[in-house]
Amino acid sequence: MISFATRNKTPLPTSQLPAPLLRLHRYLTRLGGRLSRLRAQHLQRRFCKCHIAVTGSCGKTTATKLINDLLLATGATVAAGVHMNNGRYLWRTMSKLRGATDFVVQEVGAGWPGAIAELTDHFTVDLAVVTTVGYDHGSAYDVPYSDVLDAIALEKGKLVEAVGPSGLVCLNADDLRVAAMAARTGARVVSFGRAESADLRAVDVGARWPERLHFNLLIGGRSYPVRTRFVGTIMLPSVLAALAVVHGSGRDLQKAVEALATAEPARRHMSVVEGESSGRAYVVDIEKAPLWSTQLLVDDVDAIGGKGMLFVLGEMSDMRSGKTRHYTKLARQLASRVDRVILTGQAAAAEPRLSLEGVANVFAAPSANEVAELVATGTERLVVLKCKAGSDLAQVIPLVEARSLRPTPPPPARTLR
Repeated sequence: MISFATRNKTPLPTSQLPAPLLRLHRYLTRLGGRLSRLRAQHLQRRFCKCHIAVTGSCGKTTATKLINDLLLATGATVAAGVHMNNGRYLWRTMSKLRGATDFVVQEVGAGWPGAIAELTDHFTVDLAVVTTVGYDHGSAYDVPYSDVLDAIALEKGKLVEAVGPSGLVCLNADDLRVAAMAARTGARVVSFGRAESADLRAVDVGARWPERLHFNLLIGGRSYPVRTRFVGTIMLPSVLAALAVVHGSGRDLQKAVEALATAEPARRHMSVVEGESSGRAYVVDIEKAPLWSTQLLVDDVDAIGGKGMLFVLGEMSDMRSGKTRHYTKLARQLASRVDRVILTGQAAAAEPRLSLEGVANVFAAPSANEVAELVATGTERLVVLKCKAGSDLAQVIPLVEARSLRPTPPPPARTLR
């Protein structure tokens, strides 16, 4: 970046550059972007055999990681772009190619109208995956709240439209808006889900703790027993999406199923941390927390089994109004399903209301230290941490574990009479 240094060598912010230098800076930035994109396009044509693009309001990061893991398990060469899902990051994955690659897997966001075009206008998409349509980034779409889901589905469906007739599209049959995208492509469609209409169908689904997510996968009359490392069922669509990609692309599905038994969740996306000192298990979901998908996790507590469970709820996003009301509603639901609920950050404002209602197992803890103190004093073996990115909840685990290492003070000495 060009900077205009003063005599004390302190660079000025770009916005304070003199007009001629500011124009030059903008020109060079645009030129660098074009050259990077052209290089990435050239590398795709030269080295990439199949470009897989993954979108969805919930689960696209997990799906992208699992697609990478499972394809590698089948012996394919894979390059993956996880977390990098918008803007110039979309072509960084291609830019890293140095030789023939069977699959390039790219996570694609749809945070605003036109976001999908940043990929599809410049790169060929051979295989598109759509996991879910939800309210994430709904405020970026200038439509009434009642129309947000349709607007987001319209945007995400543009990824499906970009796949040519010889390509493949994998769609979630349990999400009606996603399933409807099949009508927007001439490519082959492979559906996945619990619905009877799904090409890859999950039946006999279970996830009661300490068991992890497991199910039987039905494909064309054949059944595969599948075991995973995921807690609960919320990531089932992402798991099925990865299996659909393996099956639809003709890779060895049995090897993929075997690899799933050891494939770990993406970090901070329902990932599990085992507490060595306390013996607790922590489910860490602190990268995103829009209201609608947090509700999905709250509903999934029943599948996990709430006894012996502590739920820590921090700040959420994508709430247009009535924040305290939303926190109160979720905390009330959790209180009836788990042993204890701890509210932190903005969520703590809901505790007084619940206290007045006589809800006795909900506690407020404004800081990570206070959360850790409450966690450490309990007997729950499973602790779920849920909040949006940027919270200090990541500090809770080492704080709790450090408290568990404190030596128990000796009993007071008895005085002999």
